[in-house]
Amino acid sequence: MGISEELKKKLENLMAFLKQKKVIIAFSGGVDSSLLAYLSHKYAAKTLLLIASSTLFSEKELREATQFAENYEIPYLIVENEPLEDELFIANSPNRCYLCKTILYSEMLNIKEQNDFDVIVDGTNKSELQDYRPGFKALKELGISIPYVDLNISKNEIRNLSKHFNLSVQSKPPNACYATRIAYGLKLNKDLLNKIRIAEEFLKNEYGFTQLRVRYHQGELIRIELLKSEMFSICNKSDFQKIEEELRDLGFEYITLDIEGFRTGSMNRMINI
Repeated sequence: MGISEELKKKLENLMAFLKQKKVIIAFSGGVDSSLLAYLSHKYAAKTLLLIASSTLFSEKELREATQFAENYEIPYLIVENEPLEDELFIANSPNRCYLCKTILYSEMLNIKEQNDFDVIVDGTNKSELQDYRPGFKALKELGISIPYVDLNISKNEIRNLSKHFNLSVQSKPPNACYATRIAYGLKLNKDLLNKIRIAEEFLKNEYGFTQLRVRYHQGELIRIELLKSEMFSICNKSDFQKIEEELRDLGFEYITLDIEGFRTGSMNRMINI
C-alpha cells in the first residue's frame, strides 16, 4: 500500500527519532505500539518491549502482545503491575489514569536505568488528545517520549503505516483497560472487573461483535455499547433473553443496550473536562 508524501515525511521523522537509540517501548499489542515496536526493531540500536500484566487487561491481550513480539523476534519483558493495590486508584476518581500511568511508568523507568536504555516510548497518538487523557500528564511529568504526538501523527495515519508494512495487527480494534468501563466514583475491585471481562467475552464469542464495551453504573446497571452496524443483529426476543440470562447470572440487575452505539471515552461525559 502506498502512502502520501506528507505521511512519508512523518515516517522519515519517526525513523530518525528511533535511529541508533536504545529504546524501550511500552507495549500493549495494539496498532499504535506495534508500529513503534516494528520500526524500533528495524532502526534503533536496541529495542526492548515492556508488556504490563494486570487485572485491568485480559489474558488474551497479554498473549496477543507476546505473540506479536515473538513473531517479529523482538525482545520483550513482562512487567507485573497491580494498580488495585493502590487505594487512590481504587477510589476511581477522574484522575485514575494519571495514577495508573505514574505507577506503571515509574517501574519502567527503573528498568530503563538498570539496563542503560536511552528512552522509553509511549504510543499515545495525536487523535487521542481530543478526549480527556489525564494519563498524558503523567507521561510528560516522567519524561516519557511520545513521538506520535510530537510528530503530529494521527490514528488513521498509524493504521495506514501499519498496512504499508503489512503488520499483522493492522486491523485490530482499539481497546482500553477494564477500569474505563466503570463510572467514576464507584470503587474498583477484581470481582467487578472480572464480571465485566466475562460479559464482554460472552458477547464477542457468542455474536462475533468486532467492537463493544460493557459499561457499569451505580445500582447494578450495565450499558452495552455496540457498533450500530452490528447492533441490530441481536434486536430480537431470543437474543435479548439469552443476553439477559447470561449477564444477570453475573450479578447485573439492569441490562441496557445503548442506542447511541460504541464510542471511546463515553464515561467522560460525567465529568467537567
